[in-house]
Amino acid sequence: MSEESVEKKETVEPAKVSTKRWYVVRTYSGQENKAVAYLDSQLKESDLREKFGEIVIPTEKVPTISESGKKKVKTRNFMPGYVMIEAEMDERVKGFILGVPSIISFVGPKGDPSPLRPDEVVRMKGRIDEREERQVTEVPFKSGDKVKVISGPFSTFKGEVSEVNEDRMKLKVTVTIFGRPTPVELSFTEVELER
Repeated sequence: MSEESVEKKETVEPAKVSTKRWYVVRTYSGQENKAVAYLDSQLKESDLREKFGEIVIPTEKVPTISESGKKKVKTRNFMPGYVMIEAEMDERVKGFILGVPSIISFVGPKGDPSPLRPDEVVRMKGRIDEREERQVTEVPFKSGDKVKVISGPFSTFKGEVSEVNEDRMKLKVTVTIFGRPTPVELSFTEVELER
Protein backbone atom coordinates (compact mmCIF):
# COMPACT_ATOMS: atom_id res chain seq x y z
CA MET A 1 0.00 0.00 0.00
CA SER A 2 1.22 3.37 -0.85
CA GLU A 3 1.18 5.97 1.75
CA GLU A 4 -1.28 8.64 0.99
CA SER A 5 -0.30 12.03 2.17
CA VAL A 6 -2.95 13.57 4.23
CA GLU A 7 -3.22 17.24 3.49
CA LYS A 8 -4.10 19.43 6.32
CA LYS A 9 -6.94 21.64 5.23
CA GLU A 10 -6.86 25.17 6.48
CA THR A 11 -10.07 26.29 7.93
CA VAL A 12 -10.70 29.82 6.85
CA GLU A 13 -13.69 31.48 8.32
CA PRO A 14 -15.60 33.43 5.73
CA ALA A 15 -15.58 37.17 6.28
CA LYS A 16 -18.65 38.22 8.12
CA VAL A 17 -20.90 40.03 5.72
CA SER A 18 -22.84 42.78 7.39
CA THR A 19 -26.57 42.35 7.11
CA LYS A 20 -27.21 45.80 8.55
CA ARG A 21 -29.25 48.12 6.36
CA TRP A 22 -30.19 51.77 6.68
CA TYR A 23 -33.71 52.75 7.73
CA VAL A 24 -35.35 56.10 8.30
CA VAL A 25 -37.72 56.76 11.20
CA ARG A 26 -40.10 59.65 11.77
CA THR A 27 -39.84 61.55 15.01
CA TYR A 28 -41.72 64.47 16.44
CA SER A 29 -40.14 67.59 14.96
CA GLY A 30 -37.54 68.97 17.34
CA GLN A 31 -37.29 65.66 19.23
CA GLU A 32 -34.59 64.05 17.05
CA ASN A 33 -31.75 64.51 19.56
CA LYS A 34 -33.93 63.31 22.42
CA ALA A 35 -34.89 60.15 20.48
CA VAL A 36 -31.27 59.36 19.58
CA ALA A 37 -30.05 59.95 23.14
CA TYR A 38 -32.75 57.66 24.54
CA LEU A 39 -32.01 55.00 21.90
CA ASP A 40 -28.27 55.14 22.69
CA SER A 41 -28.83 54.90 26.45
CA GLN A 42 -31.20 51.93 26.09
CA LEU A 43 -28.84 50.14 23.70
CA LYS A 44 -26.03 50.25 26.29
CA GLU A 45 -28.15 48.07 28.56
CA SER A 46 -29.56 45.84 25.81
CA ASP A 47 -28.38 42.63 24.19
CA LEU A 48 -29.39 44.12 20.82
CA ARG A 49 -26.36 46.46 20.61
CA GLU A 50 -24.56 44.30 18.03
CA LYS A 51 -27.59 44.51 15.75
CA PHE A 52 -27.17 48.30 15.45
CA GLY A 53 -24.67 50.36 13.51
CA GLU A 54 -24.68 54.12 13.14
CA ILE A 55 -27.54 56.39 14.18
CA VAL A 56 -27.48 59.69 12.30
CA ILE A 57 -29.43 62.93 12.50
CA PRO A 58 -29.02 64.74 9.15
CA THR A 59 -27.48 68.07 10.21
CA GLU A 60 -25.48 70.92 8.77
CA LYS A 61 -23.34 73.65 10.33
CA VAL A 62 -24.75 77.10 9.61
CA PRO A 63 -22.76 80.28 10.22
CA THR A 64 -25.14 83.00 11.33
CA ILE A 65 -24.83 86.66 12.02
CA SER A 66 -26.71 87.94 15.04
CA GLU A 67 -28.63 91.19 15.07
CA SER A 68 -25.62 92.79 16.73
CA GLY A 69 -23.36 91.66 13.87
CA LYS A 70 -21.51 88.86 15.72
CA LYS A 71 -20.72 85.68 13.77
CA LYS A 72 -21.79 82.34 15.27
CA VAL A 73 -21.98 78.77 13.98
CA LYS A 74 -25.00 76.69 14.87
CA THR A 75 -26.00 73.16 13.94
CA ARG A 76 -29.31 72.79 12.13
CA ASN A 77 -31.23 69.69 11.14
CA PHE A 78 -31.82 69.81 7.37
CA MET A 79 -34.41 67.01 7.54
CA PRO A 80 -36.50 67.91 10.60
CA GLY A 81 -38.48 65.01 12.00
CA TYR A 82 -36.27 62.21 10.61
CA VAL A 83 -33.44 60.03 11.93
CA MET A 84 -31.38 57.48 9.96
CA ILE A 85 -30.65 54.17 11.72
CA GLU A 86 -28.36 51.39 10.52
CA ALA A 87 -29.60 48.09 11.89
CA GLU A 88 -30.04 44.38 11.30
CA MET A 89 -33.84 44.42 11.22
CA ASP A 90 -36.01 41.77 12.83
CA GLU A 91 -39.17 41.95 14.96
CA ARG A 92 -37.24 42.56 18.21
CA VAL A 93 -35.21 45.42 16.68
CA LYS A 94 -38.34 46.91 15.12
CA GLY A 95 -40.19 46.77 18.45
CA PHE A 96 -37.17 48.20 20.28
CA ILE A 97 -36.98 51.20 17.92
CA LEU A 98 -40.74 51.83 17.95
CA GLY A 99 -40.68 51.69 21.77
CA VAL A 100 -38.49 54.80 21.91
CA PRO A 101 -40.40 57.91 23.01
CA SER A 102 -40.51 60.56 20.27
CA ILE A 103 -40.25 57.99 17.44
CA ILE A 104 -43.51 57.81 15.52
CA SER A 105 -42.92 55.21 12.80
CA PHE A 106 -40.63 53.92 10.11
CA VAL A 107 -40.58 55.53 6.69
CA GLY A 108 -42.03 52.90 4.41
CA PRO A 109 -45.30 51.44 3.22
CA LYS A 110 -47.84 51.42 6.05
CA GLY A 111 -45.07 52.45 8.49
CA ASP A 112 -43.19 49.17 8.05
CA PRO A 113 -39.38 49.28 7.94
CA SER A 114 -38.26 49.70 4.36
CA PRO A 115 -34.46 49.79 3.91
CA LEU A 116 -32.89 52.57 1.87
CA ARG A 117 -31.33 51.55 -1.41
CA PRO A 118 -27.50 51.69 -1.44
CA ASP A 119 -27.55 54.69 -3.80
CA GLU A 120 -29.91 56.53 -1.42
CA VAL A 121 -27.56 55.83 1.49
CA VAL A 122 -24.56 57.13 -0.48
CA ARG A 123 -26.51 60.24 -1.50
CA MET A 124 -27.75 60.97 2.04
CA LYS A 125 -24.39 60.31 3.74
CA GLY A 126 -22.65 62.34 1.04
CA ARG A 127 -25.08 65.19 1.55
CA ILE A 128 -24.44 65.18 5.31
CA ASP A 129 -20.64 65.19 4.77
CA GLU A 130 -20.91 67.84 2.04
CA ARG A 131 -23.02 70.08 4.23
CA GLU A 132 -20.47 69.80 7.02
CA GLU A 133 -17.71 70.89 4.64
CA ARG A 134 -19.69 73.57 2.82
CA GLN A 135 -21.20 75.81 5.40
CA VAL A 136 -24.44 77.55 4.56
CA THR A 137 -24.88 81.07 5.87
CA GLU A 138 -28.18 82.00 7.44
CA VAL A 139 -28.89 85.63 6.65
CA PRO A 140 -30.78 87.66 9.26
CA PHE A 141 -31.57 90.44 6.76
CA LYS A 142 -34.09 90.76 3.95
CA SER A 143 -35.22 93.54 1.63
CA GLY A 144 -37.30 96.14 3.39
CA ASP A 145 -35.70 95.62 6.84
CA LYS A 146 -34.94 98.79 8.80
CA VAL A 147 -31.31 98.75 9.92
CA LYS A 148 -28.87 100.88 11.87
CA VAL A 149 -25.24 101.18 10.74
CA ILE A 150 -22.98 100.32 13.71
CA SER A 151 -19.48 100.70 12.21
CA GLY A 152 -17.62 102.29 9.33
CA PRO A 153 -17.97 105.77 7.82
CA PHE A 154 -21.78 105.64 7.97
CA SER A 155 -22.06 104.61 11.63
CA THR A 156 -25.16 105.96 13.39
CA PHE A 157 -26.99 106.29 10.04
CA LYS A 158 -30.30 104.48 9.72
CA GLY A 159 -31.66 103.07 6.52
CA GLU A 160 -33.62 100.40 4.71
CA VAL A 161 -32.20 97.25 3.10
CA SER A 162 -32.85 97.35 -0.65
CA GLU A 163 -30.75 94.35 -1.71
CA VAL A 164 -29.10 91.32 -0.04
CA ASN A 165 -26.06 89.58 -1.56
CA GLU A 166 -25.64 86.36 0.44
CA ASP A 167 -22.57 85.17 -1.47
CA ARG A 168 -20.53 88.29 -0.70
CA MET A 169 -22.23 88.87 2.68
CA LYS A 170 -23.09 92.43 1.63
CA LEU A 171 -26.19 94.60 1.78
CA LYS A 172 -27.32 97.58 -0.21
CA VAL A 173 -28.82 99.97 2.28
CA THR A 174 -30.55 103.21 1.35
CA VAL A 175 -29.53 105.94 3.82
CA THR A 176 -30.36 109.62 3.76
CA ILE A 177 -27.29 111.80 3.18
CA PHE A 178 -27.83 115.57 2.92
CA GLY A 179 -31.55 115.03 2.58
CA ARG A 180 -31.24 112.60 -0.35
CA PRO A 181 -31.76 108.81 -0.34
CA THR A 182 -28.37 107.28 -1.17
CA PRO A 183 -27.65 103.55 -1.66
CA VAL A 184 -24.51 102.32 0.11
CA GLU A 185 -22.97 98.86 0.19
CA LEU A 186 -22.25 97.51 3.67
CA SER A 187 -21.13 94.16 5.05
CA PHE A 188 -23.45 92.12 7.27
CA THR A 189 -21.22 92.92 10.26
CA GLU A 190 -21.57 96.70 9.80
CA VAL A 191 -25.32 96.79 10.46
CA GLU A 192 -27.89 95.53 12.91
CA LEU A 193 -31.65 95.31 12.70
CA GLU A 194 -33.34 98.36 14.13
CA ARG A 195 -35.54 97.71 17.10
